[in-house]
Amino acid sequence: MNLDIALSIVLIFSAACYLLLGVRLIVAKREVGSVPIGVLFVIISFWVMGGAVELMSESFLVFSIGRTGHFIGTALLPLAAFVCFREYTGATTPLRTIVLLLIVPTVSITLAATNPFHEFMWQLPAVSEDGQYLTRPDRWGPWFLFVHAPHSYALIGAAIFTLLVHSSAVAPAHRRGLFLLVAACVGPLIATSAYDLGFGSNVISFVSLVFAAMLPIYAWLIVGEGIVEFTPLAYETVFQNMQDPVIVIDEQQRIIGLNHCAETMLSVSEHEALRTPLNEIFKDGATVVFEALETHKPQKMMTTTGRFLHVQVSPIQSDRSSVRGGRVLMFRDVSDVEKAQSEVRKSEKLLRTLIDHSVNGVIRLRWVQDEDYGGKDLRCIFANAAAGRFLDCETDDLVDLTTSEIARRAMTGMDAHTQQSILEQLEESCEAGESVDLELMQSNGDALRWLRLICEPVGDDIAATLIDVTDSKAKERQMESIAWSDPLTGVLNRRGFERDAAQRLTDSADDATGALLFIDLNEFKDINDQYGHVVGDQLLTIAAQRLRKSLRSQDIIGRPGGDEFVALVPDVSAAVADKLAQRLAKALEAPYNIGTETMSCAASIGLALYPTNANTLTGLLREADQAMYRAKARTRGSEDLRHSDLLEKAI
Repeated sequence: MNLDIALSIVLIFSAACYLLLGVRLIVAKREVGSVPIGVLFVIISFWVMGGAVELMSESFLVFSIGRTGHFIGTALLPLAAFVCFREYTGATTPLRTIVLLLIVPTVSITLAATNPFHEFMWQLPAVSEDGQYLTRPDRWGPWFLFVHAPHSYALIGAAIFTLLVHSSAVAPAHRRGLFLLVAACVGPLIATSAYDLGFGSNVISFVSLVFAAMLPIYAWLIVGEGIVEFTPLAYETVFQNMQDPVIVIDEQQRIIGLNHCAETMLSVSEHEALRTPLNEIFKDGATVVFEALETHKPQKMMTTTGRFLHVQVSPIQSDRSSVRGGRVLMFRDVSDVEKAQSEVRKSEKLLRTLIDHSVNGVIRLRWVQDEDYGGKDLRCIFANAAAGRFLDCETDDLVDLTTSEIARRAMTGMDAHTQQSILEQLEESCEAGESVDLELMQSNGDALRWLRLICEPVGDDIAATLIDVTDSKAKERQMESIAWSDPLTGVLNRRGFERDAAQRLTDSADDATGALLFIDLNEFKDINDQYGHVVGDQLLTIAAQRLRKSLRSQDIIGRPGGDEFVALVPDVSAAVADKLAQRLAKALEAPYNIGTETMSCAASIGLALYPTNANTLTGLLREADQAMYRAKARTRGSEDLRHSDLLEKAI
């Protein structure tokens, strides 16, 4: 038996073993990494079998088949190793990436199978001077040199680099398997590099022999060491699956990592939070977090959902410049502990200490048996200093007062009917054990103060809280004024006018009289087009001022839009209404001096009387509008206009 036959038998046996081992791992699908490693062994079996075919070949056709098997291994093995090693360290390779990485190997295998026709993979001849087939050609082709080899070495390098770089992210118990895998790659990698660079025999594919020699080692790794009998557990997996939110920051207090719980707590994704300063992420809670960072002591903060979190800071012990000076923030939910502590704080002494320093008035009410008539009264048993200030008396004077007596002190700015209605609502809620939230107006001389009274049952007692909401009520009125007023002229807008005018008509007596004026500035559009919007806006403002001066303070003025105004004149006779309308027409007829320009902009006015013409706001607006258009039509094209011509009464 010559050497070639002996080596061929060894290679065929090794290829069969690799194939059986690979198929077994693929079929088992037991653990992470088993399928990629199985595919890896199947590819090696093709490579080794290709080497055996090359040794036994008697014809160029058989030799070409062996060469194709050889290149199946060299093309696909780096990709399989890359996917396998990434999965072993806890990372997955997307299918799209695998498909893209398969393009070069597929082309290489195709070119190797058809090389005699183009010599892109290696240069012919394929036979040495003594007639032996060359397993390594004298010269490589352009595709091999510039595409296939760089792609293969880049992939296998990336695969080994992935193992080494991510070794610190894998649990210590599994690092031995990682390092053994890396070591097992060294021999074949050195042999392949030597083969490609021209070292060694060019008639024997010694890389296949190296794989055959490595078979016992690989079998020992699979069977003896059981590197695929467990799931490699990366620290990143542990980090992401922790039940407590964890945030990692650098020395500049910017976020460089956070787990899923932290993303949920902050309502932000890790991608959005990376490199973002803490104060921008935590906003209202940043004070507590920075206090924990500065003092290195645990702090407590409350989330927007009402949960209490214990904040603890730990420094990162590492020589790596990227995390040097960094710290880890861990947030632990202590809401249950806080709830238990809250029960303890219900003791009377501790509560009084806390409540006495509150800016809100706090009163504790208790049902007390009345010995005179046998019923029960809800009386004050405790009041803090703020309650005394709000109710203009000493806190001791509030003790033993009934709920009604206390409430009356808080609503001195309300009429008797409203006070009685509020007292009845308060009494019903307290007797039913329900919470109640009321707003009371208190009069203190010329000053008015709004107090919010909140009563909530606490055990057998009732806790009453007084909150000064005067400022917020003022802001509400301001916002309401903005919503119902025309921002340019200061009069009511359409909605505001309809609301106030309709309410005024509703509140009027059955025999009440009045009028509604509908005003249209005749020349406004021409002035606005000629002089611009700035001048037009000033003209509208002046017209609104003339309306206020010409009408009474109790009259309701609005601007529905554009160059139109409306005015409700209540409680006047037809004669007085006509007089007011004539005065208004005369005022609006006067020239307008704006900047250096003097211009005229008379107004057509429609007058509707109620209840003569209509007794509803909609009807009055319709009648006055029609009258205004008749006045406008009558004066259209006329240059000699008097204010009496500009006024038209509803029919």
